[in-house]
Amino acid sequence: MLTRQTATLSTQCYKSICRLNPNLFRKVVPFSTETNSKTKNGNEKVENEESQEIPSAAEQEITKLNETIADITDKYKRSLAETENVRSRLRKEIEDSKMYGIQSFCKDLITVADVMKMAVTSIPKDELSNKTGQVWKSFYEGVCLTDKELHKVFDQHGLKVLEPEYGEKFNPYDHEALFEVPIDTLEPGVIAHVERIGYKLKGRTLRPAQVSVSRKIS
Repeated sequence: MLTRQTATLSTQCYKSICRLNPNLFRKVVPFSTETNSKTKNGNEKVENEESQEIPSAAEQEITKLNETIADITDKYKRSLAETENVRSRLRKEIEDSKMYGIQSFCKDLITVADVMKMAVTSIPKDELSNKTGQVWKSFYEGVCLTDKELHKVFDQHGLKVLEPEYGEKFNPYDHEALFEVPIDTLEPGVIAHVERIGYKLKGRTLRPAQVSVSRKIS
């Protein structure tokens, strides 16, 4: 009788305790640090792989963009250089056409300048100082003034006088040798005398100066 009452009391106590704390008598699953560590390591590995893949893809995209930018920049610079070359060629062609356009006209004016120079040098200098030479003097001054104004026009259009100096080395691009002069006071191959002055148009020889060249006395 006592045993039955004890069992009944034990059952009631167990039920009461279960109502108060249901988790007390649940089956406890043993905690495995190894499994948790493996899971944690696996998650970290996946996260690391994902984090590595993202920067790698971004770096590849940046590299492609940089290559595209470099290619476009190179093509742009080449295009600018080609445009500048075309502009320079056109500018030079325009300048050449302008120069060649006035070249024949300048040659005609050079002939006029030669005549003016001949007129100035042909007037006797002693006649200019005489009272009876007033006509010659007026003529001389008029010719000199005209020649001066003509050479001002030459300067405005880039036409320069080419008059080599005595003893200057002969230059076949600027000088035309008419004959050789045997002379011992000069070294061979230099200018002994200017027979006719030359002209340059904007740096180019329009008419070479006619000269006599020294040679060694044999």
